[in-house]
Amino acid sequence: MTVREDVALSELTTLRVGGSARYVLTLSSPEEIPAALAFTRERGLPFVVLGQGSNVLAPDSGYPGVVLLMRIPGLLWSEAENHTRASVGAGVPWDEFVRAAASRALWGVENLAGIPGTVGAAPVQNIGAYGAEVHTIIESVTVYDAQNGEARTIPRDECGFSYRDSRFKHEPHLIITSVAFTLAPDGSPRTDYADLIAARAAGKDLSTPGAIGETVREVRAAKFPDLRAYGTAGSFFKNPILTQEAYDALSLRYRTEIAPYGSIPLYPVPGRVKIPLAFILDKLLGMRGFRLGPTFLFGNQPLVLVADAHASAADVDALARNIEQKVYDATGISIEREVRDLTFHEYRDENAKHES
Repeated sequence: MTVREDVALSELTTLRVGGSARYVLTLSSPEEIPAALAFTRERGLPFVVLGQGSNVLAPDSGYPGVVLLMRIPGLLWSEAENHTRASVGAGVPWDEFVRAAASRALWGVENLAGIPGTVGAAPVQNIGAYGAEVHTIIESVTVYDAQNGEARTIPRDECGFSYRDSRFKHEPHLIITSVAFTLAPDGSPRTDYADLIAARAAGKDLSTPGAIGETVREVRAAKFPDLRAYGTAGSFFKNPILTQEAYDALSLRYRTEIAPYGSIPLYPVPGRVKIPLAFILDKLLGMRGFRLGPTFLFGNQPLVLVADAHASAADVDALARNIEQKVYDATGISIEREVRDLTFHEYRDENAKHES
């Protein structure tokens, strides 16, 4: 375990904004967690766990607690009768795992290629893209419980998975150390998503996990700014989930705007429909490329919020609030952020001492 003081949060998050963290502890094995928690308790400080900081808005005021930077490695494969099991350390970069699965011609994770972040963050957010969600291939999640000082493995059906959500997002005392996935040696392409349909029509090979993964990465690359020049957390908001009645009313209200496209795209979810917020921002509200000060919506994908090099967390929040209000005023839909404030993930031991 390494300890650093007064570390810029802009170095730890992909939005590249925020003040400094009081302490940053880098963890390279589960065995280091008890010592890290003892460090926080002795000083009476709260902690947050970060992977690559790709879904976090760090405050300009900084974080007066401890950031546990998860860098636990490891990728173990084992064979079962009808599937392959992968046990992956929480600090492994997500796309590194996706590429490793593709190198073994294993199906299940290919549509999630190119997503930034670590394996340990994937179940927290229940990451999803191109018609796939990670919970469908998770077998179990191993955690260290900061409340009782015990490690345990939580099976998938106890993880509370839903759209971009899980129990881990709301129980920050559960520190994820590894995730077990179930992948299939035999599978078939899932290419019924618009971008993949277009890629296939353009002649792209989508016959293997590796080929699909590379195509997904190409599609994603076109929807993101140059990360060397800008900060971004990718898709900043969740896609709205509506009742059929609300969807029909929205379609009627904007029938002129959507006429060239036939209809507002929808994806069925149990009892409701999910619609792409990017379509609302672009086709209904004309906000593609909308700028507010040093922040803007990316021209190639209006769901992606981008921060110039000199932007602050307050600037990012101001743009997000502006978008939230415009969407609500125009559609009556209250959109929800996918990106969370750093302190949302905070855990504080109420029995800890206080730093003097």
